[in-house]
Amino acid sequence: MTHFLALVLYSLLVSIVFAALTSDHQETKERIRYGAKVFGYFVLLGLGIAWVLYPLPW
Repeated sequence: MTHFLALVLYSLLVSIVFAALTSDHQETKERIRYGAKVFGYFVLLGLGIAWVLYPLPW
């Protein structure tokens, strides 16, 4: 499993849990939209952090 696949899988699972547990969005369509938005934020933030940290020597 690559790091990107692990990031996508983790983002998918966390966004599903967040969408299921939120009480602000009562309708199914709103929960799906919220889960998709959280998923996108997770993936974009992870890629952004990876891009910033890539040139650092470890």
